[in-house]
Amino acid sequence: MSKIGFGQNELAQWARPGHWNDPDMLEVGNGAMTEDEYRTHMSLWSILAAPLLAGNDLRSMNPAILEILTNREVIAIDQDKDGKQGRQAWKSGDQEIWTRPLSGKHRP
Repeated sequence: MSKIGFGQNELAQWARPGHWNDPDMLEVGNGAMTEDEYRTHMSLWSILAAPLLAGNDLRSMNPAILEILTNREVIAIDQDKDGKQGRQAWKSGDQEIWTRPLSGKHRP
């Protein structure tokens, strides 16, 4: 998730409606990360305006995973009509700040 997602920074200039950079499917709920890491994963993919394709078994996910994958506010950011991808604004060691311009017309 870190290598693929945070590595999308260089591709932001090409992202727009009809041209989505795709860092691959979400691994939320597959058992390899903590809940905080899953939230980061979902949030980062939304900042990237990436397609949100769940890669877990929907039949057996727990309530915490369902909440992460169905967070209407995070999905609204991903689906913002302007389709502009977010970018890294600051980095110091392992800490980063990412920003994404939004149209102001998204609805949770």
